Amino acid sequence: MLDAKESILFVVDGTGLEAQSLLLAASLAKHHPDRSTVDLIAYVSPRSAGSLTEVTRALYAHCGVQVQPLPSADGIWAKPYPHGNKILACAAPRGSTRSLFIDTDTVCLGGLTGLDLVGPDVVALVPEGLPTWGKKPDKWQRAYDFFGLPLPEDRVQLTRGRQLDYLPYFNAGFIGFGDLPRPGATTNFAQDWLQTAIDFDHGCPIKRKRPWLDQITLPLTMKRFGFSYQVLHELWNFSIADRLKLSRAKKARLIHYHRFVHLKRLDFHTIFIADALACVPAAMAEALLAQLSNLAVDPVETAAA
Repeated sequence: MLDAKESILFVVDGTGLEAQSLLLAASLAKHHPDRSTVDLIAYVSPRSAGSLTEVTRALYAHCGVQVQPLPSADGIWAKPYPHGNKILACAAPRGSTRSLFIDTDTVCLGGLTGLDLVGPDVVALVPEGLPTWGKKPDKWQRAYDFFGLPLPEDRVQLTRGRQLDYLPYFNAGFIGFGDLPRPGATTNFAQDWLQTAIDFDHGCPIKRKRPWLDQITLPLTMKRFGFSYQVLHELWNFSIADRLKLSRAKKARLIHYHRFVHLKRLDFHTIFIADALACVPAAMAEALLAQLSNLAVDPVETAAA
């Protein structure tokens, strides 16, 4: 039975993402200490479920992180698509009324709950930084045509570079959505997103869907099934990769660092390591620091291995 709880979700698949999850889980627990109001859930892939280290399990237990199996991707995608794990995690059933998915290569600096204020049928998102897909004018037209949808008239302001006004296009590393089915239906947003991504992956003859299939199908899903969106300030999902000026990072709710080399540029990055160390027994400190050396591993390459 669904209750008034919110869920915060992330994915663990491979040693790189497992190492990232240690910093993420510790930072989430620090800013969301009350498990009566929010569930923290790690969706662990089948290949990683039996190999989580003792350190990881101890840290999760201390932080109150639930370990849930990530649904298998077998037969789902036209070809392997590790980024699709986030869609599978979002579409999994939960006992909450609203969920927030965040990429594992992030750390939390403030409260992330309360996004139900945007409404049960509204998806809370931060625009992408750059037009990484759809630069050619016909691509988005073809994408919407595939589902028999008109091209949207609304625009969002991208967050990087020239901050272009662009067709709705969002970073898929931060997605707040309702877990309840949409009115008059038996499926919720995430389940509709999964079906849309599958249909588009297998059926739309358009090149270079990967790795952007998740971000392409986010606005398509909303248009296809009648969801609306609320644009949040970029400080809710503050990307620091290749960013020259980092002065606003301390004001962010969530820092999206992508690779540890970027996180180390922050003069306060050691706080996240210290918070993780505080979540395991002192006897495990050395093992935790050794495991964090896997932050240098590219998690996408690890997940695809």
